[in-house]
Amino acid sequence: MNDPRLPVTVLTGFLGSGKTTLLQQLMQREEWRHTAVIINELGETGLDHLLVQHVAPHVRLLKSGCLCCSVREDLTLTLTDLLARRQRKELHFERVVVETTGLADPLPVMHTLTTHPALARDFRLAGVVAVVDAFNGFATLDQHEEARRQVAVADALLLSKCDLVQAVAREQLEQRLARINPSAPQHRVNHGALRSEHLLYLENLHNPFLSQQPPDAPAPGAGTWLFSAAKARTGSLFQRAHRPHASDIQTLCLTVDEPFENEAFRHWLGLLTAMRGERLLRFKGLIHIAEDPERPLVVHAAQHLVHPPVSLPAWPDADRRSRLVFITQGMEPQVIQNTLHKFTGARAAPSLT
Repeated sequence: MNDPRLPVTVLTGFLGSGKTTLLQQLMQREEWRHTAVIINELGETGLDHLLVQHVAPHVRLLKSGCLCCSVREDLTLTLTDLLARRQRKELHFERVVVETTGLADPLPVMHTLTTHPALARDFRLAGVVAVVDAFNGFATLDQHEEARRQVAVADALLLSKCDLVQAVAREQLEQRLARINPSAPQHRVNHGALRSEHLLYLENLHNPFLSQQPPDAPAPGAGTWLFSAAKARTGSLFQRAHRPHASDIQTLCLTVDEPFENEAFRHWLGLLTAMRGERLLRFKGLIHIAEDPERPLVVHAAQHLVHPPVSLPAWPDADRRSRLVFITQGMEPQVIQNTLHKFTGARAAPSLT
């Protein structure tokens, strides 16, 4: 029997893995047109929703922090509001995608979706999709339990930035991921490009704890998949006391009124990632460049890797200030502010969370 409830896909992955880039690509396709997107961001300054909303009609931002913490109540309220507006025919959507923060443990989100009485009546968990950064993957898995848990509970694993690593290194990472979660199919993603059916097939599962093969997956050795190893463990994992994130991880949000000179900004960011990349878990910025004031520059970095900047066709809102968000571990915020001022002349207004 078909399940009439709306499918919810949880999109997870560590900081800088490429979740937002993937969302931007998917939401431009016809088959994803009727999708509501909920984006959860750390810090007081949210940027990801601005980068997605110009291609997705129904975007909601949760700024309360990590989805594995107090924001679960906000998620419940947001889904309830979306459903009420759909019933009043103010919105039209056939699925929901929830993008978690890079530090989120998806297990409590899964628990909320499957056990909350009001949500379980109208929504069903389609599955968990984890994006893994092929460039930083080994180091991230070594250093962060959150990343390992994201991989362990996933129904599908997406390897991003495969074009930046050698085939041998990519294959070694794929083997490690298979040891953590042997039942999750792996798909390679380049610049956010992915075949839609690799995710849409999850919506056809009638039992959220039942696993089946995606299109063109290699045949299993014998029989069919019944329960994935990750899902079989979720019962005990839900009972664990939640571990707080490392106490030295913090978010720094900056706003800068005056435009940046392009070359000075890029030189500063390149130097910062080269010297402190191991402590810079994630950087994202919407940058006002003096040379092109009508088109903001979107800049992403993760650890030592700075992605090529991309210009938006227009500002997403009336605020023309540059907005910079850093998620760091063991780095003094003053280092960022002092070097930014020294190399660009900019004076930033900080907001610590």
